Amino acid sequence: MYGYRIIDGKAVVNEHEAEIIINIFNGYISGMSLRDAAINAGEPMVHSMVKRIIRNFCYIGDDLYPAIVSRQTFSKANAELIRRAEKHSRGKRLKAPPVYTEFTFAEPTMQYEDPIAQAEYMYSMIGVMK
Repeated sequence: MYGYRIIDGKAVVNEHEAEIIINIFNGYISGMSLRDAAINAGEPMVHSMVKRIIRNFCYIGDDLYPAIVSRQTFSKANAELIRRAEKHSRGKRLKAPPVYTEFTFAEPTMQYEDPIAQAEYMYSMIGVMK
């Protein structure tokens, strides 16, 4: 995932990409378009990619991923995303992302020598309880 690397089976922050993510959030909050925020951060992206970054909860941190942006910054950016969508009559298509707080974790049955393969396998075992 953009902003992270898997090292020894754990997600760690990729400092270069994290700086870009922070600058994207700050640029968008300051009034830039999604695409312009990415360009200003030094990583040109299509607007849909930037939108996925802004809406991705992993960037505020959880049990698997360390935080890159604060909850306040994340909330501001998502509120701005919704405000702009409603302003352009697209508000019905854009809803606040759901907040999942309960997860299941299946018992692992496989063990890999490669830590990256093991991490990918372990992450695949996580399920969301609705």
